[in-house]
Parts: sequence; C-alpha cells; structure tokens
Amino acid sequence: MTEAADDSTGQTEKGARGEPVDEPTPVISAESPMSEADASAEGTGASSDHLGSGGKVAGTGKRVIRIRRKRGPVELTFQPVENGIDYLLSVTEHLADNPSPRDLKYAVLHLQAATEVLLKSRLQLEHWALVFERPEKASREDFEKADFPSCGTTDALKRLKDIAGIDLGISGSIDNNLNKLAKWRNALQHYGLTVPAPAVEKLAANVLDFLLVFVRDQLRPALEPRERHALDREMESVSEGLAAIKRFLTTRWSRLSEELKPLLDETVCCPLCMQNALLVDGEPDCRFCQMVWRDGGDAAAAYVENVQRNSIYEQMKGGGDALVTSCPDCEYEALVADVEMASGRTVAYFCFQCGTQHGPMGSCDSCGAPTVEYDGLSLCGSCLESKLERF
Repeated sequence: MTEAADDSTGQTEKGARGEPVDEPTPVISAESPMSEADASAEGTGASSDHLGSGGKVAGTGKRVIRIRRKRGPVELTFQPVENGIDYLLSVTEHLADNPSPRDLKYAVLHLQAATEVLLKSRLQLEHWALVFERPEKASREDFEKADFPSCGTTDALKRLKDIAGIDLGISGSIDNNLNKLAKWRNALQHYGLTVPAPAVEKLAANVLDFLLVFVRDQLRPALEPRERHALDREMESVSEGLAAIKRFLTTRWSRLSEELKPLLDETVCCPLCMQNALLVDGEPDCRFCQMVWRDGGDAAAAYVENVQRNSIYEQMKGGGDALVTSCPDCEYEALVADVEMASGRTVAYFCFQCGTQHGPMGSCDSCGAPTVEYDGLSLCGSCLESKLERF
C-alpha cells in the first residue's frame, strides 16, 4: 500500500506495514506556463493550505502531482591524507585490548595501506608523476582518473630521498620494519601468514612512531588551516592509540626483564620482534613475541637477514661463503657467525638449533664450511660422511 495524503490536515498516512515513507514533493504540471502563484506554490512545497478540491493549487486551476523525493546514494569521499590517517586509526582500534586473529590481520593490512598512502601523498606534492610505477610513462589524464599502476613503499621511500631530497631520518631499524611490514602484507594477502600478536604490536608501534613524525613534518605544513585542524584532531586519537600499545609493550617487557636477567649470556635478538628475548634449546623460542621456530635453520636465516642486515641471496649470487652453515654438534644447517648475545658479548659461531656457542673454527678442507679441526684433519660432518661412504 502506498502513502496517501490527507488534504485536510497536511499529514500523511503510513504504509500497510507502518513503515515511514519519504515526504512527497509536489511538482507543478507543465501543461501551461507557470504563474507567480504557481511558483509560490512550488517554492513552499504546495502544502495542504494551498490545495483545493481535486488536488489543485487554490486559485490557479493547476493540478499538483505528488512524487517521492529519492535520497541519493552515500558517496565514498576520502582525500589521500585523510585516507591514510583513517587507516592509522583503524590500526590502533584493531590492536586495542586483546586483538583477535582477525584484528591482527586488518592491523597489518591497514598499516601497510597507511604507509603507502601517506608516503605517496608527500611524493605527489613534489610532482604527480612520481607516484607512477614508471614516471617516464606518466600521463596527466591517467593520473586524474587514478587509472595507473603506482609505485610501492620501497620506491616511494627512495624517490622521497633521492628526488625530493627529503631527510626522513630513517635508520636501519625503521627501514627494516617497513620492509618487514610489506612482506607480511604480501604474505597475508596472497599466501597466508602466522605471526604472534606481540610481534604485530611491536612492529605497529615502530611504524606508527615513524608515520606520526612524517605526517607532522612532511604533510601537515602543506594543508589548509581548516584541514590542519581536522588532521590534528585525528592525529590526537592515533597518538592515544599508540600510547596504549606502547604501555602494553612496556608492561610486558618489564615483566620479562627479571625473568631473562640471569640468561642474558644465552639470549639473542629475536629476528621477528627485534627484542633481546630469543632463547635457543632445540627450538628457538622468543619470550617477548612468543614466536617459536620449528626449524632452527629458519631462525638462523631470519637473524642473518633482519638482525645482521645481510642478504643471503646476494651473498650466494656473488659466489661468497654461505652465511648459514652446518653446526658441528647437531649437524643442523643453523650456524651463524658473529652473533651478539643480550649481554653484549659476541660469539664467534652460534647454532640456532641446539644453542651451542662455538669459538673460532677452521674451514672444511673440502667445502669451506666452519668446522673444528681434529688431529690436523679439517672436515665438516657432511664432507667426512661423504668420504667415508666411498670406502
């Protein structure tokens, strides 16, 4: 049942189910030129006071046709900086209290999205073509339509530094955090990812710290006063969320520090959360982020890449010595050279599988891997076994 008008009261009846309906908007019929009275009737909505019998505007002879005013669709409108800050707010909201696996997922995805959006916003201020994946192919028409492949986080950082000449104050640790975030996002989006909640929170705190300073120094000055005021309100909420995450991390570390104090000479930096809280005894186990590696070789490779900042791929590509080798004790390929313990002492060789700390060793006469020399014989376990099989 449709809505009907009560001409005597100017009120409308509700439909058969009692649901509210939109206020009808009267439109003057276009059968003849509109008079001043007609225009007046239209401008006032031709209320019941103007209507005579038969639904006509009094004194005009014009019939009023009622139509429903339709509400337009909700529009999605977010400018780049506003969009980036909204992502940051989402990150702090998802990491509040006790985050669920779903919260952690969206915290990672939205933190990476915020990083890309905000870095590209500053790059765009330098020149719109710089946000293209290939600036030499940039087209203003494509830019206006937002129809083009854009650069990633790594390229955006490089262009801000090399082309825009901006000193981002990025230390090795922050650069490492941004790269790790991008890898986590890609893995989560395409292959799946398993990361403990504290590791996500620690990474988020580091990246949020960087982005808050970046927005303040690089984006805020370019905004109009009204936009700055709105930005400041939003950034205050982000800062409060970050403070809550930091309080959690500080509380957790304070509790662990007493537990780990007697173990400093057996503890190394965790390559996931970058805290000196990784204990190794059969399974590398980080007491801070609760990450447990089932394979010490994976932990060893992550330590080389993230803590020592060496590329295993580039080392192999250049024909250099292996950065992760076999342990003489457990024979797992989890041995790394020059590992710094939480106590500050550097161990010549440390096994991320069995936790054995080795002093200086010689090189295998056959493959060059680190090994212990016995009675003038310098062969690693693998090469020794291979030679014995020939006899």
